[in-house]
Amino acid sequence: MKPEQVALVRESFRKLGPRLDDFGRIFYTRLFEVNPALRELFPSDMTHQMQALAAMLDLIVKTLDLQDKLVPLIHYLGERHVAHHVKPEHYVPFGEALIWSLGAALGDEFTVETRRAWEEAYRFMSDNMM
Repeated sequence: MKPEQVALVRESFRKLGPRLDDFGRIFYTRLFEVNPALRELFPSDMTHQMQALAAMLDLIVKTLDLQDKLVPLIHYLGERHVAHHVKPEHYVPFGEALIWSLGAALGDEFTVETRRAWEEAYRFMSDNMM
């Protein structure tokens, strides 16, 4: 990723800070609305899952420019997802829900450039998870 894209991802994620709990609810609601079959991959109580999503996004956003450290983490995350029956085809709807949720949470602050930066970040993450 280009340094300016990393900066856009970090700045927009920082703006989510006070709304991070709401973001998890927005994200999973959207994911399951559009892809109801994915619901079975998750626990009935999503509290811990939403916290884990926020923590993982925080870690990834903080290390986007440290790819030598980030890639092993992403590989590990991918291995954990396989153990939970996540398949490569699940990454597309997850990414779509992520981008949609960022737009919903950030509103006008989710500019075209910010959207492209997040799309690039997600592409990097998903490519390295599979």
